[in-house]
Amino acid sequence: MKNYTFLGRSNGRKFCIEGIDVFSNKWQTLGECDIVLEPETKKPYSFSIYRISTASKTITFAAGKFSDSTWGFYQPPEDEQDT
Repeated sequence: MKNYTFLGRSNGRKFCIEGIDVFSNKWQTLGECDIVLEPETKKPYSFSIYRISTASKTITFAAGKFSDSTWGFYQPPEDEQDT
């Protein structure tokens, strides 16, 4: 399990990572999953890894739904992020 940073949760309407609203952009799956821990309960979840590319920036993140149906977003370790 890698050391992902919890960025937050969303009801699926809007969530920004580095100024990019993820729900307003196409997610490209990287074909990978990783285990993340829900921040309050520490329950493990398997979330997919995605990339969004815009004209000015590319972001990589892990995302998936928690048991309460909210989306959770995580930032991968620095050595795995695009700059």
